[in-house]
Amino acid sequence: MYGVAIAVLACLLVVSVFTQGFGLVKAAAPQCNNTQQQQPPANNTQPVNNTPPAEVVKTMVLPPSMELAPLMGQAGSKVSLLEFSDFQCPFCGMAWGKPYAAQYAAITGTVKKFETDYVDAGKASFRFIPVAFLGDDSAADESVNAANAAFCAQDQGKFFEMHDAIFNAQDTSENNGKYSQANLKALGATVAGIDTVKFNACVDNRTYVAKVAVFTSEWGTMSQANTQSAGTPTFYILVDATKTTKDKVSAAATAAGFAWGMSEGKALYVIIASPEYAKIQQVMNALA
Repeated sequence: MYGVAIAVLACLLVVSVFTQGFGLVKAAAPQCNNTQQQQPPANNTQPVNNTPPAEVVKTMVLPPSMELAPLMGQAGSKVSLLEFSDFQCPFCGMAWGKPYAAQYAAITGTVKKFETDYVDAGKASFRFIPVAFLGDDSAADESVNAANAAFCAQDQGKFFEMHDAIFNAQDTSENNGKYSQANLKALGATVAGIDTVKFNACVDNRTYVAKVAVFTSEWGTMSQANTQSAGTPTFYILVDATKTTKDKVSAAATAAGFAWGMSEGKALYVIIASPEYAKIQQVMNALA
């Protein structure tokens, strides 16, 4: 009997090795990373604030010398179109009215159309700032000299007449001599009512080269601050902040796909526009 009992116990001992002690020792349960006991959320009896956060309006940089740039239309207009342009830039030429390529019909003639639809109609003004973006930094830099000639004409109240004459003479090439001093003086002679003696002296002396440099530098700084890029033409729509509301500006700019903000002094709403006339017109019709 003892022998049988010992044999049975021996068998049970072997079995227990493979069953972890007859199943009395359980394998450890997997643990969560957070071993703290989870507490139910506290009962928050405070009222919930459903007010959306205030909209952050971006501050847009404008050139400090902007008021010195030529203006077409009435000063103090509710809305103004601001253009930065290089007289040598083919895309600037198209925005003015040169029909270089059918695929750019959306931007062709934007400036002329704006003049007719809004400036001549007394609904807005147009400000033009010439910059030297495509010049060669020499004494014969044609971007600089063309802009200088336009400012020389401004001395006699003929800036935009010279502006049109320069663009009319444009072709799609750059720094090829078309805006040499001699050619610019010849273009000035085509402007009705200009005193060619005074104009030619101004052109020869490059009287406004420093002014062009200031505008070019300010445009570069502004472009970097607002869009982290620079190119011509660059268009901005400026809206007197005392004559409209933020909601109207936001709605108009957003509908056209334009970024917007306010000038550093909060006097103007500033909309970064594309050269496409239909989109500029869309914003103007909503705000002018």
